Amino acid sequence: METRGTFAPETRADALERYEEVGPVAQVVVREATKAMSFDADEYDERVTPEVIRTARDATFAELLAVHVGEGDEFDEWLADSEFDDDDVVRIGSDNVDNVVWHPIPFAETVIAATYQEEPDAAASTLRRNAFGRVYREEFYESGR
Repeated sequence: METRGTFAPETRADALERYEEVGPVAQVVVREATKAMSFDADEYDERVTPEVIRTARDATFAELLAVHVGEGDEFDEWLADSEFDDDDVVRIGSDNVDNVVWHPIPFAETVIAATYQEEPDAAASTLRRNAFGRVYREEFYESGR
């Protein structure tokens, strides 16, 4: 098993704090990307809406999430040794492949797991987007963030 990514929030407060921290980063990334696309000030103001910045923030946060990468047996062993049980797992993908990426979210009592055969990076990205969409988005937007 290998872990990729930098952030594994244990609490909702930890997650919210990191989400707040990536806000300015997302704004800079959007600003620099629009400069590279030669947006002038008027085009920037017209096209870069709060939704664009929020989407960049959401994607930045999600891509920083730590995910575990391993074979199905490694996931099963991890799950057996964790505080989670099988009912806490949201599974994405096919049961007929050998590998799994997963991200535990202790404060939500949830583990998001995605299976894959040969593309761990793509699976990790899919998993992160799903974790954000299924758990973190609700936590952040519910709090007014």
